[in-house]
Amino acid sequence: MSFQAQPTPAKGSRRTGLLVFGLLVLIGGLGAGVALFLASGTQYEDAVKGLQRAPVGCDTEFDFTGTGTFYFYAETQGSIGELRGDCENTGTDYSRDDVPRVDLTLVDDNGDEVDLDRNSDASYDKGGFVGTSVRSITIDEPGQYVLSVVSDDDDFAVAVGRNPKDDFESAQKIAFVVGGAGLVLGLLLTILGLRRKPAVAGPNTFAPGAGLPPTQTFPTTAPNYGSPTYGGPTAGAPGQVPSGPPLYTPPPQSPPPPSPPPPGTPGSWGAPQQ
Repeated sequence: MSFQAQPTPAKGSRRTGLLVFGLLVLIGGLGAGVALFLASGTQYEDAVKGLQRAPVGCDTEFDFTGTGTFYFYAETQGSIGELRGDCENTGTDYSRDDVPRVDLTLVDDNGDEVDLDRNSDASYDKGGFVGTSVRSITIDEPGQYVLSVVSDDDDFAVAVGRNPKDDFESAQKIAFVVGGAGLVLGLLLTILGLRRKPAVAGPNTFAPGAGLPPTQTFPTTAPNYGSPTYGGPTAGAPGQVPSGPPLYTPPPQSPPPPSPPPPGTPGSWGAPQQ
């Protein structure tokens, strides 16, 4: 029966480089996502403030430098700002809760009236401006136009431009994708970096029991060395023939002396003479 202590396996080192890289990806991805999300809000507000506006009762010139769909918003809250011309409602602020009735007339640079489509799909509420679309137009070629705004109310303005939410929603989606990708990839790399490397045995690796003599094993039962053999069966084991050469062999005996001749044989002593 033998007793031998089992050596404790050595622990490998952590993947420090992978761990640091994972934390950088995690922090960088989340930071980039937050930055893009905040930038999308700023972009949304700038797009709303950048809409061109026309006051009620005025003919306002618009220069469409791009193509695509443009919306005409009844802006119920905001400020008209500084406009060229001598319209009565320029430079005023306005605020109301409902969308007023308004008649819009758009004329191109040739003096021809352009048809406007009814539309209420777009809206915005950002930076102190609130507007709801009432008309839309698709511009095929850039050009200059003149817009006339007629209404019984004058406490609002008409804003013209694209949908400010289009770029805002796209920027938000990009922010969520970047932030989510950074979070997932960073966590994965961090978890892999926390895992230890497999231990590699080497000259500098200490293992319990190293350098000690091998453990001796002692039998739990007495060895059987056999019984002494003197040329015959082993004592105490009748009929058992020991294997191997005998430990002691007696020397050979000398032959017996010859027997005397019988009486009356010639040449023998003691025979009677007749």
